[in-house]
Amino acid sequence: MSHKPVLLAEAVESLRLKPGLSVLDATLGGGGHAAEILKRIRPGGRLIGIDRDPAALDRCRKILEGGDVSLHHANYSKASEVLDSLNIDFVDAVILDAGFSSDQLEDAARGFSFEREGPLDMRMDPGIEKTAKDLIYDLSKSDLEDLFRRYGEERWARRFAERICEARREKPIETTLDLAGVIESAMPVSMRFKKGHRPPWARHNPATKVFQALRISVNDELGSLAGALPVLWARVRPGGRMAVISFHSLEDRIVKHQFKDWALRKEGTLIVKKPVVPSEAEIRDNSRARSAKLRVVEKNEIRS
Repeated sequence: MSHKPVLLAEAVESLRLKPGLSVLDATLGGGGHAAEILKRIRPGGRLIGIDRDPAALDRCRKILEGGDVSLHHANYSKASEVLDSLNIDFVDAVILDAGFSSDQLEDAARGFSFEREGPLDMRMDPGIEKTAKDLIYDLSKSDLEDLFRRYGEERWARRFAERICEARREKPIETTLDLAGVIESAMPVSMRFKKGHRPPWARHNPATKVFQALRISVNDELGSLAGALPVLWARVRPGGRMAVISFHSLEDRIVKHQFKDWALRKEGTLIVKKPVVPSEAEIRDNSRARSAKLRVVEKNEIRS
């Protein structure tokens, strides 16, 4: 499955792009948003792309070509350092897609998917010290429960934490399928999945929120997002816009509160009062788009 950019038209249109503008794509991913942005800002524009995943950068180098493109390996919280290295004070627009890409999910060796056997890794950047496996073995039962409840909003957090602690004493939990099996075994018998069959009550695999919680923790996704928004905002030119796509309530809450704070302080104007969500047609074409939300804010002109 190739990566499909979510809310592509809505996000790019919201930035009011035209030839000659400079744009920072703080999360290149599969390069879908960046490729469309380039069409809008050429000729004369400039695209600066950032991603913490070296594999994403390798993919984007193949599809984003030209002297007006500059790609960098960095967390978006380090955007200022990237722009400083290019002697760029401000950009006209910023886009940030907080989700992970289909390319990451499909690569079993990355350990993001509970449907493909791979190591319990989940690092977006290989330079990150701890993996998901480290968390599974290092955290106590109460810490695992807290992790699943806080970052996964998982109703069965205690049951899953208890079962993981029992299982890791019995035999190693080495792979994604090992962990998914442990999670499933913790479910009441009447609620367990059968191979190749999803019960009518089940919208998600029982491992979904556990994997989400581990991924968020491994990559410090919420901390990075909260820290990055002010950094990125400081580099937006007055009159410019920032668009952020989030994929679950924890991310959206951070974006919503930050954007509202800028609006209350008269630093910015909310372009959409409620988040833009995918159409039914997009969700049918790309089920991963279902939970996406787009928020957009414009930086107010400085008044003397």
